[in-house]
Amino acid sequence: MTYVGHTLLALGMAAALCASGPALSQPAPVAPPPPTAAFQSAFDDWVQKYKPQTAIAMVQIAGRPVFSRGFNANPDAPTLIGSMSKAVTGACIATLIGEGKLSFTTPMKDAMPGYFRNFGPPADTRLMDVTVEQLLAHRSGLPGNSDGDPIHGIFRKRAEAGLGGDASPGPLLQEHFRRKLARDPGSAFSYGNTNYIALAQIIEEKSGRPYEDFCRAAVFDKLGIRSARLHSDWRLFSGAGGWTITPADYMTFLKIFDPAHPFLPQSAKDWIDSAKTKWKSEGTSWYSLGVNTHAVYGRWFVMHGGLLNSQGRDKDGRPTTAIISSNAIRAADGTSLIYAMTPSKDANAAMGELRKALDRAIDAARAKRS
Repeated sequence: MTYVGHTLLALGMAAALCASGPALSQPAPVAPPPPTAAFQSAFDDWVQKYKPQTAIAMVQIAGRPVFSRGFNANPDAPTLIGSMSKAVTGACIATLIGEGKLSFTTPMKDAMPGYFRNFGPPADTRLMDVTVEQLLAHRSGLPGNSDGDPIHGIFRKRAEAGLGGDASPGPLLQEHFRRKLARDPGSAFSYGNTNYIALAQIIEEKSGRPYEDFCRAAVFDKLGIRSARLHSDWRLFSGAGGWTITPADYMTFLKIFDPAHPFLPQSAKDWIDSAKTKWKSEGTSWYSLGVNTHAVYGRWFVMHGGLLNSQGRDKDGRPTTAIISSNAIRAADGTSLIYAMTPSKDANAAMGELRKALDRAIDAARAKRS
């Protein structure tokens, strides 16, 4: 996370999928934003209990800011968001599909032919027929976190060699694709960063531009967002987790998951809905355009987290280290939360309790309006 006067550099990319589902209650009718006192008390009490090194929290209700606070950190500064970057990659893919340059069922052999010309075929030829939607939904068959995804070791080795600033997905994929798939494409869900590194390669080939340049032009510029950049020392995470952005701008970005928002093409909105039942195993929750998606409280409740914990060297050989946990949530009524911390040994418990404390403050504010 990058804060004013305090920089947390990240390596590792073991993304944190939220352990719990939607906790925000059924939205009440829109009313003026509540006072921030309940949120401030919740945040300050939480800081006193867990004593994080740094922490931030930001809340919007019905799309309007109601709370922003930092502890040893500036909540208005750009932040390295880790795996929350996957939604950016998903939005870029949706843009290319809207332009007719891809479809959700395009196989990798047609989506990234330049890669296979340059690096040769994969060890497992089934990979050539993996589709864009299977990559998006973590159903490609590539080894995921639960399979001991080798991408983490590849990230670490390159970062320790001072190559963290290299954003090219090709070398990362070349080493990974020497291995067999963990399962048949289109079968079980297994969350893994390599899916989104491959999507970054597809974006580069189909747009004819570097991943960062295309995403900034096709997504952020169109949304009026100016703070988004790949972190200069950690560009190798690219489509899986390399973006920095202010929390407020990320909340603006998440508004594209309002079905009424004009950014996503209709084909992408239809696909998000269809992905709920396509694999017939997710119930009311499923993974779509780089976000965990839920249908409990309307169309759609989206969320994603990031967990970064490792070390490496920058381009000048200086050591860099990061420990960070983060999470972002957008409910169907526009209520949004972003919170992050430099965690202690109780990071998982601390993040879960901060989420519950902010939820209680939101519920209290809604009760006062009813």
